[in-house]
Order: sequence, then C-alpha cells, then structure tokens
Amino acid sequence: MAGRNQNVGRRDRIARAVLTPVTVAATLWLYYSVPRNPLTLAVMGGLVFLALALGIGAVTGTCGIYAALGVDTCRCEDEYTGGSTWG
Repeated sequence: MAGRNQNVGRRDRIARAVLTPVTVAATLWLYYSVPRNPLTLAVMGGLVFLALALGIGAVTGTCGIYAALGVDTCRCEDEYTGGSTWG
C-alpha cells in the first residue's frame, strides 16, 4: 500500500480493533447455531468481509472506503503534539 496516506484516526483504529473480534464471534455463532441456508451464508459472508475490512483498517491505519468518500479521521498533527491526547 505504498503511497497511501493514513486516514483512520486513533479512536477509529481502537474501535475497529474492538469490533473485529465481535464480528468474527458473530460469524462463528451463526455458523454453529443457525441452520445453513442461502440467507445465513450470505450474512456470514458479509460479516467476514466486514471483519476483514475492520481488521485491515485497524492494523494499517488506512481505509479504502474512507479514501473513496473523502473521509479523514486521522488528525496526525494533533495526535503527536499534545502528548497523551487521544487523536
């Protein structure tokens, strides 16, 4: 991902890191407790895609959807000037 600027702020990355295992757990719960029909499989696929997008965004600090929409939650200048400020 060379050339991509970070567009995911610290709070957003923390939220993504918390929500990733939640979506994985929801997917596993659906897999083991609900009968597998096409709708359930579609929901599980969507949850897996969401977990991947959240996890990659949490690790790298970039989000392709944010880039396409022009959203930037990263205030990189403010994050490091305030010492213990929560970006």
